[in-house]
Amino acid sequence: MASRHTHYLILAMAAACGLTIAVPALQAQQGSNPGPVGGVAQYNVGELPPERSFVIPRLSFQEVWDSNPGYSATSSSGQGDEVTSISGGFTLQAVNRNSLFSLFDSTTGLIYDRQTQPNAVVQQLNVTEKLSLRRWNLLIGENFSYLPNSAFGLGGLGFTGAGTTGLPGIGAGTGFNPYVTPTQTIESPNVSQISSATVVQAQYAVNPTSSVNFSGTVGFLHFLGNDLLNSRNVTARFGYDKSFTAKDTISFSYMASILDYPSGLPGFTSHYVQVGYRRLLKQRLFLSLSAGPAISQFSPQVGQTTVPGGAISVDWSTFSTLSYVTRNGSVSAQYTHGISGGSGYLPGASSDQLSVSLTRQASRVWMVGFSGGYARNSSLEQTSPAGMAATTTIFNTWFGGASVSRPVGHYSNLRFFYNASRQTGNTTMCVGGISCGPVALTQTAGMSFTWATRPLPLD
Repeated sequence: MASRHTHYLILAMAAACGLTIAVPALQAQQGSNPGPVGGVAQYNVGELPPERSFVIPRLSFQEVWDSNPGYSATSSSGQGDEVTSISGGFTLQAVNRNSLFSLFDSTTGLIYDRQTQPNAVVQQLNVTEKLSLRRWNLLIGENFSYLPNSAFGLGGLGFTGAGTTGLPGIGAGTGFNPYVTPTQTIESPNVSQISSATVVQAQYAVNPTSSVNFSGTVGFLHFLGNDLLNSRNVTARFGYDKSFTAKDTISFSYMASILDYPSGLPGFTSHYVQVGYRRLLKQRLFLSLSAGPAISQFSPQVGQTTVPGGAISVDWSTFSTLSYVTRNGSVSAQYTHGISGGSGYLPGASSDQLSVSLTRQASRVWMVGFSGGYARNSSLEQTSPAGMAATTTIFNTWFGGASVSRPVGHYSNLRFFYNASRQTGNTTMCVGGISCGPVALTQTAGMSFTWATRPLPLD
């Protein structure tokens, strides 16, 4: 235990040092800096330098038929329901001489017509601030959400597999990369949860083609009123980037992540060494790939003197993103593989997340979109309860959907959509005797209308 606290202290001191060094040299954010390869933030293709401060209020109404709102294991036991969603929020951007500040806030109410599930509230808050001066670039951000159950499905609001599509705010509002934000990728019914990720990232340009960077992240996933496993993590990352053309950059990075369980289960530390590559065409293409070995260190479980499978485990990791924009549409994809917290059902897991989306302008006003994804979570032998270590618990979750949308006026939008998801698993009992397992095919279909105003200037 003392060793774990020492690790936390070292990482916290490193984060404080990075922030202290960076803050004295801050001034206005210039342009749309893509940041470090594999850093905490995603990059939006075609993003233009911010020029003014504004706020955009919005109000959304959505009506959905959900075939399995209770995440039943079989289709025969599922009860369909009509779900009404009413959402209000705003987006704010403040530009001044010293910073670029962005805030996304949204509150959504879910009303179940047949009361197959209790009515619920979804809350999302995303804040980032970017600052720079000369050779320094600094990013500080917070990604917070309250969800009534797993983000997969969620009353027809959408799917968030790798954090790039569907429900805004689970990584999408701040543009954080998927490995930064703790999320639950194993479907579960009626499990309210709070997720938070606080990040700080500093980048220093050694010369016009080389830079070094540091980032620190503190996050947690907390479940309310049930026996799922709460988790918390502290992560530190150091990297070096080298641009050998105006469009191509390579990187070398090291990341250490400490995962801990407040319930008293032993956590573990993972070390990532990655080589990365990025190709950037600002108006059309963004490709980022980072991959390398992942080495995890485990402690014996309570009452044991040895670790099943060995105290050290070697796996591989990757963070990859592709965004491509054409005149008539766009394609985006994300894939991650690494060690995760286990989504509340497993004390650590080897996890894969994939999401893909495609949009196409079908006519002058109508846009069609397709999205899909996959999540796989496999238990770790080193952290499985005694008697279950020899059996690998596996959950496979896939989702897909299609939509058509059109603008209404200059700033509002009308959308019709269909989504489907399915989860399979080789067990019905997880750690601590928690019920878990397969979820039958779940289908949602409906329409949404989003009203917004033009950007209201704050200057």
